[in-house]
Amino acid sequence: MYQRFTPTEASLFLRCPIAEITKLQTNHQIEFIQVTEKQTEFFGFQLLNYLLGNIQVATQPTNHSHPHASNSSVHDKVIRSKEVQELTGLSRTTIWRMERTGKFPARIALSTSNVGWRLSDIQEWIRSK
Repeated sequence: MYQRFTPTEASLFLRCPIAEITKLQTNHQIEFIQVTEKQTEFFGFQLLNYLLGNIQVATQPTNHSHPHASNSSVHDKVIRSKEVQELTGLSRTTIWRMERTGKFPARIALSTSNVGWRLSDIQEWIRSK
């Protein structure tokens, strides 16, 4: 709960791009601590409070949502680094750099030494290019 998270770690924890973390901070939609003038961090409980505060918003139906959108996200395929590289044409290093700056979808920790990406996130990123 009192573990500190960098913005990059927070984006991985919340499964959103770093740009979204920055936007949440700018709009004061998430609590954070100002370590230095340019460096911010998050306590674990701040990230959990943000998640808990958005559970009701996410579960309430909206008029513009697709009826099967929630089912597809639950069963979204996770792909590994090699397949991400093949789909995007980017090197592993470029993917890492872009991910750190919020210009690429955040990875998912599969184990202590393995990561993957949601196929839908990668496909959406490719469409946006």
